[in-house]
Amino acid sequence: MTPSPAKPIPVDEDARLVAAVQGGDLQAFEPLMERHLDALHAFISLKLPMPNLIDEIAHEALVFAFHHLGEFTAGTSFRAWLRAIALNRIRTEVERFLREDRNRLAYAERRALEDTLSTTEAPWELEALNDCLGRVPAPLRGLLELRYRDEQSSEEIAGRLRRSLAWVRTTLCRVRQQLKECIERKLKAQPS
Repeated sequence: MTPSPAKPIPVDEDARLVAAVQGGDLQAFEPLMERHLDALHAFISLKLPMPNLIDEIAHEALVFAFHHLGEFTAGTSFRAWLRAIALNRIRTEVERFLREDRNRLAYAERRALEDTLSTTEAPWELEALNDCLGRVPAPLRGLLELRYRDEQSSEEIAGRLRRSLAWVRTTLCRVRQQLKECIERKLKAQPS
């Protein structure tokens, strides 16, 4: 759907429609929505880096606006209020996307390290692993032991160490990456 150019919206018409909905005329929300839908789509498409979610965010913003119309302050811009709702939904969606992306990356790194460790058969690979582990500072080595030797979850480790879950996951990810790079460097230096 191509949004049409934004037209000035008479604020008094918005106020009339909002008052009608707040007064119980739920049908008055449809013309109010239609007055702002194109501008809302345009606003979201400028802010959201995921085009496939524009309609979904617009729908969620309108549903939220409908259910919370009683919180709308008379005399203010309905369009600005609707944009603020959409912006909050966009932030939530982007944060969710980034969190899922980080989780996928951490999972892939963990699997790669576990695969590397589980396929270590040659003596020089085991030697590289032991040497790299020996270079890890004791507190971080203890963190690895809790996770892999003791098979504790990140949540259990966070509670045991009195650290945040984010700290545990981030630190484990960084240490695993450093170990992986160290092992790869040592294996590249080995004669074939």
